[in-house]
Amino acid sequence: MKFIIGFIWGAIVGAAVALLYAPSTGEELRNNIKTQADAQYAKLQEEWQKGMNELQGRMDKLSGDLQAMSGKAEEAGTPTV
Repeated sequence: MKFIIGFIWGAIVGAAVALLYAPSTGEELRNNIKTQADAQYAKLQEEWQKGMNELQGRMDKLSGDLQAMSGKAEEAGTPTV
């Protein structure tokens, strides 16, 4: 999670510095900022989706493990909580 936050801040700062030091008109600068913001937003959404998919996979695995443990307990005659 720290990597993602660091990546986002680094991308924002890097994009801002690059845009502010590039010689361009105000309109070009605004267009560049919008383009960079849209690109960073798309990357953020992609990273978010990857994280959510990984979390869902872990939750599915944990659920399966719990069901397997419950099944084994029932077979052994141990009461489940």
